Amino acid sequence: MIWVYLQIMRPINLVLGAVAILVCASLAEPFPELWRIGLTILVVWCYTGAGNALNDYFDTDIDRINRPGRPIPAGLITRPHAACFALGLFVTGTCLAFPFYNARIILLLTITIILLGGYNSWFKPRPLVGNIVVSLILGLTFIFGGLIFGNLKASLTPAFLAFGFNLVREIIKDIQDLAGDQVAGANTFPIRFGVRATRNLVVVLIILLMGLTPLPFGLRIYGWWYLIALLFTVEIPLLFVLYSIVKDTSARNCARLSAILKIDIICGLAAIFLGRY
Repeated sequence: MIWVYLQIMRPINLVLGAVAILVCASLAEPFPELWRIGLTILVVWCYTGAGNALNDYFDTDIDRINRPGRPIPAGLITRPHAACFALGLFVTGTCLAFPFYNARIILLLTITIILLGGYNSWFKPRPLVGNIVVSLILGLTFIFGGLIFGNLKASLTPAFLAFGFNLVREIIKDIQDLAGDQVAGANTFPIRFGVRATRNLVVVLIILLMGLTPLPFGLRIYGWWYLIALLFTVEIPLLFVLYSIVKDTSARNCARLSAILKIDIICGLAAIFLGRY
């Protein structure tokens, strides 16, 4: 039963959240206390899990077509239980963050709850807006870590990079989920403007991302190790994604490219860590 609740929280997203906080901690001087790092990760896990559980609650009909293996369509957990679990995680995360409370932390947590809580009903039905909100939430993870560890300025670059990578990934996922979204009457960018226009948007965003990611090296924010790691673990995979999405926009290929981009986000964070040396 525990594994079912972990599934609905999406373990890979939890790992990504933990890596984000660890990167923020590594950029802080002095290095934060371990209890502070651990508690920050737990808060991020609670909010991440709550958002994912809510998403599964609202997307049950879509997931029956696009992702039938997820806990609710697979019959492993009911929708009311998923909603209660999400609420419990929000409350738990908010309580765990109590030692860190100040005006900026409270404001950030409030914004995050509004974005996560309103995503399915307010933001997702609007083409591209939902993609931006999801990516913004990932970027806010770094802002949160930066506020906790007292290095907000150093956390802005990874926040921006994570936002950009995840935005590309979210749009590609919309192409992947086209069949289920059409049946459910969703209003995603591919449904509203077509797959070709969506592919062109992805191409433009990838080119922008490839051009902007070396900028921290040019501005001397990060060193040579950042540039080297970026080239081999981020830029080359992005080039492959660019080539592949132009050639093939099938759901199967988009699923593969989405997985590559998720790994690419982690590689980009590793490049930022190496960039300190």
